[in-house]
Amino acid sequence: MKTNFLLIGIIILLLSPTTNAQIQLNLLNGKELKLESYVFHNHENYMDYSFINKKGKTKQSYTDLNDVYSININGKDSIIYQQLIDEEFDVGEMSRIVMARQFALKEYKPWWAFASGVLVGCGSMFLPLNGTTKLIIPVIYTTGMAFVRPANSYIRKKHETEMHDNLFIYGYKSTGRKKIFKNTTLGVLSGIFVSGIVWSSLYFTSGN
Repeated sequence: MKTNFLLIGIIILLLSPTTNAQIQLNLLNGKELKLESYVFHNHENYMDYSFINKKGKTKQSYTDLNDVYSININGKDSIIYQQLIDEEFDVGEMSRIVMARQFALKEYKPWWAFASGVLVGCGSMFLPLNGTTKLIIPVIYTTGMAFVRPANSYIRKKHETEMHDNLFIYGYKSTGRKKIFKNTTLGVLSGIFVSGIVWSSLYFTSGN
């Protein structure tokens, strides 16, 4: 357990203005959340907080402290992340990875994964195969896409100076891979749904 969280939390709360403070929570997965308030629960190793979502509404949530990189208050970063074992990334290394993940979340939009998922999901339902086999095809496709990552050429176009930073590349591709898989899954499910509508329309228009 990270025993110094209580001390960090107290120091942050005491030194930071409680009104009009700009608070940003930086998670290890690259997510950046604008907070209105937060509380450390150090003995249980988590924090709860109120944050502002994309629609500008305040929501309540919580997260494990092991998933937090830092809390930024009025431009001053307080690092929460700690390297607990030698096999983990140190603070400097994790900083590069988190930065890359933040970039990937903001700018990498693999719409092609959604489009291809729709084609596979919908197209497989019209193949002259039995129902089980038709479903196996999109499942195999989705599983394979779970290992696809952003191309080096795309990253180079956006961040040419970072191409020799293996930690940056690792962070960017790990987040990009998740976005590809998510879009593929949504596309496949949408394609199967569309095929159901098409089959229903054909059935009713045929007069059956």
